[in-house]
Amino acid sequence: MKNITLTAIALAALMQTALSAGKCGTQTCSSTTPCCVGGYCNSNAQYCMPILCEAANSYSPSSCWNTAHCVKSNVVFGAANSFAQIADYDGNPAHAAFVSQFEPSNAKLNNGQMEMTLVKQGNGNGFGATVINTRAIQYGTVTAVMRSGCNSGGVVSSMIIRNDQIGDEIDFEFVGADKATVQSNYYWHNQLDYTKMIKSPALSDTTQNFHTYQIQWTPDQIVWLVDGAAFRTVKRSDTWDPSVNAFKFPDSESYVSFGIWDGGSGAQGTADWAGGAINWSKQPFVAAVKSQQQH
Repeated sequence: MKNITLTAIALAALMQTALSAGKCGTQTCSSTTPCCVGGYCNSNAQYCMPILCEAANSYSPSSCWNTAHCVKSNVVFGAANSFAQIADYDGNPAHAAFVSQFEPSNAKLNNGQMEMTLVKQGNGNGFGATVINTRAIQYGTVTAVMRSGCNSGGVVSSMIIRNDQIGDEIDFEFVGADKATVQSNYYWHNQLDYTKMIKSPALSDTTQNFHTYQIQWTPDQIVWLVDGAAFRTVKRSDTWDPSVNAFKFPDSESYVSFGIWDGGSGAQGTADWAGGAINWSKQPFVAAVKSQQQH
């Protein structure tokens, strides 16, 4: 009787696991490859980090790694535990403050800074890099000492605070069409309203010089600063939209990331904004970050 009872319990547990596992594309994730992203299952950081992992479609709701939350930090790139390739990341943010999100990776530490390179592919388009913080943030001050890699039209560099699942975003973006300013923008629930973009005052060449870029994000407002000078403030109270009965103000827990990408090969509107097709004779295109702070 005891053996029958144990067998029944085990069978019930297996049935419950099967019922709780969602469909990941055309497959069902297993205990050895538990995390689902975009229809594929795996067990590494590229799949299990909470920023992308689809809990409802994974082996179980707890398959995705737990979200690590923001702590006061001062990341100096080149120091131990500042950066890791995603294949080497074990899920412990104490072991890497930032990881390169893509494979193959075009991000690396070099000369005391984190460098992201845009390279030309066989089809003529560029393949860049995204480096993302391993801790999520909901409100706080994010500061980076950064140089863009946009020394040709079409190349875009960025510093972004974003929730990919909800679509909230606050950003700095650099385009190759303009080396003398940085653009600021914000989005709510993936509503891409480009009319809200505002440029900074004139800066010394952002591709040759490091500047300090800062976003101060509170429940009530967002302030963008360059080299300690504020040039834009958006108040939550000014974002009310009666048609949806909501403030269109980004307020969801998000991740800080840096990137470089090919905007010139995108849709016409994106290509025009980025400055047209990339002139590959001007490569290398390397964006660099010396340090990042958040609190």
